[in-house]
Amino acid sequence: MTKRHSRQKDSAQDIESQGETESESVNMEAKEQADTPSVTIDGVAYTLESLGDQGREQLQNLRVTDQEIRRLQDQLAIMQTARNTYARILGDVVKSVAPQA
Repeated sequence: MTKRHSRQKDSAQDIESQGETESESVNMEAKEQADTPSVTIDGVAYTLESLGDQGREQLQNLRVTDQEIRRLQDQLAIMQTARNTYARILGDVVKSVAPQA
């Protein structure tokens, strides 16, 4: 299980909605009842319509934020891989250099 998925399971707040799975404190999954889009927040189902404009806006904010977190996690993984490679190469280089006395 990846770190992202383990953090997802540890989250306190569980939100299910039509569409994507989100990371961190929000878990969104496909959920439709009688062709009415719904969302489950902390175990309670709500229609998207019942959330009103403000609720739908906050749900969209969560989605956008989660996408950015995933993008940044991917970027961090790339940077960590690059750093490890640079450190390994530097270690190889210093093997052929005499240390200062």
